[in-house]
Amino acid sequence: MIDGMVSWLGPLLIIGGAVLLAAFTLAVRRGFEPSLRPIDGYKALPQQVARVVESGGRMHVSLGPNGLSGQDAGATLAGLAMLDVTVGAAAIADHPPLASTSDATTVWVMSDIVRHAYEEKGIADRLPAQNGFLVALDSTALAGGLTSLVPDMDVQANVLFGSFGAETALIAEAGSRVGIPQTVGSDQLEAQAAGYTLADHVLIGEEMFAARGYLEERASAQGGLLVQDVLRWAIIGLIVAGAALQTLGLLG
Repeated sequence: MIDGMVSWLGPLLIIGGAVLLAAFTLAVRRGFEPSLRPIDGYKALPQQVARVVESGGRMHVSLGPNGLSGQDAGATLAGLAMLDVTVGAAAIADHPPLASTSDATTVWVMSDIVRHAYEEKGIADRLPAQNGFLVALDSTALAGGLTSLVPDMDVQANVLFGSFGAETALIAEAGSRVGIPQTVGSDQLEAQAAGYTLADHVLIGEEMFAARGYLEERASAQGGLLVQDVLRWAIIGLIVAGAALQTLGLLG
C-alpha cells in the first residue's frame, strides 16, 4: 500500500504544480502582488547591469562545468535562466556580454540565448560572431582561463552560476583584484564558502531557481515562485507526517 502511494506521489505533485501554476499566474495577471522575501543577490543584479552599461564594459556570466544531462542538469537550467535575464539587460552596453562554460553541450544553448537577446532588443546587427565561450573542458582549466579573461576583457560585473566547486576561489579572486561586483550561485559547499569570502553576494539552495521570479515581472515567473513555495511546504509536510507515522508504528 505504501509503495503504491509513493508511486503516485510524483505524478500528483506534477499535476498539482501545473494546476497551481495556472491559478497563480492568472491571479498575478489580475493584480495579485506576491510578497517575496528579499534576496540581496537578486536585488543587486540590476545595479550591476547598470554599472556595466554606464562604464561601457562587459557583463560576464559563467555557467561553470555542468551540462544539460546528469545530476547537474537542474543547476544548468537555473544558470541558463540567469543568463537569459542578465544578458538581455546588458545587451545594450557598448561591449557584448560574455558567457562562458566548460561543457561542450551547454555552449550551444548559451550562444542561442545571447543571440535571442540581441534579436529581441532589435540590435541583431551588433551580435558578436562568438557569443558563447567554451573556455576549457574541465572545471580547473575553466578557472585558470577565467582568471585571465575577467581582468583582460574589461569585465565590470562577474556572475558565477552553476555547479562550481573550490575553483570558485580562483575566479572570484581575479574579480576581487580588479574591484568589480560579483555574485556566486552554486549548489556546492566549497563554492558557497569561497563566495561568502570573496564575492559580494551568494545564492544557494532554492534561491538559484528563483532568478526569473525576482528579475522579471512576467506573471508566469511570479506564479512559478509561488508554486515552488507551496510544493516545498507540501513536501516538508509529507516528510514530517511520514516520520510521525513511522514513529507511531503505523508504517511498515
